[in-house]
Amino acid sequence: MNRRQFIRNSILGICAITLFATSVNAGIFGPSKKSLRNYLKEHSLVVIKDGNTNFYEGRGVSPLMNYLVKDNFENAYVADKRIGKASALLLVYGKARKVYTPVITKPAVKVFEENDVNYSADKVVDNFLNNKGTDICPIEKKVQNIDNPAEAYELFRNF
Repeated sequence: MNRRQFIRNSILGICAITLFATSVNAGIFGPSKKSLRNYLKEHSLVVIKDGNTNFYEGRGVSPLMNYLVKDNFENAYVADKRIGKASALLLVYGKARKVYTPVITKPAVKVFEENDVNYSADKVVDNFLNNKGTDICPIEKKVQNIDNPAEAYELFRNF
C-alpha cells in the first residue's frame, strides 16, 4: 500500500467512526435500557415515536388499548412494565417491532418470536398470576387460546 492509499483509508476510517459515534449520540439506535427502566419507575407505558416520548398510566392492557385507539406502534420504541401474552398480541397488532420490558412471560416471548418483534427483557417468567397468586391472571386467561393479534384487539376493545 502506498502512502496515498494509506492516507485515503485512514481518512475513510475516521469518517466511519465519527458517523457511528454521531449516530449513537443522536439516538438513532434507540433509547438505552437504563433510560427506559427509569421511565417505567413512574409510568406504565412509554412510547417513543417520531422524536416524541409519550407516557401512559393504567393497569393491565388499558394503556396499550388507549394508545391503539388513536395510533399504532409502527416505527416506535415501546416500553411496558410487564408484558404477558395479551400485551404481546396487542403490540403485534399495533405493528410494534422494538419492545423493552423488565419482565415478560414465556407465552409473550413466543408471540414476539413468531411475529419477528425485536424485544428485550430483564427477566422471563412462566406466567403472571392473579392478585391472590392462586391462578393465572384473568387477562392472560382470556387470551390463552388466542393467537391472532386482531382477535385479541377486538376482545379487549369490547371489554
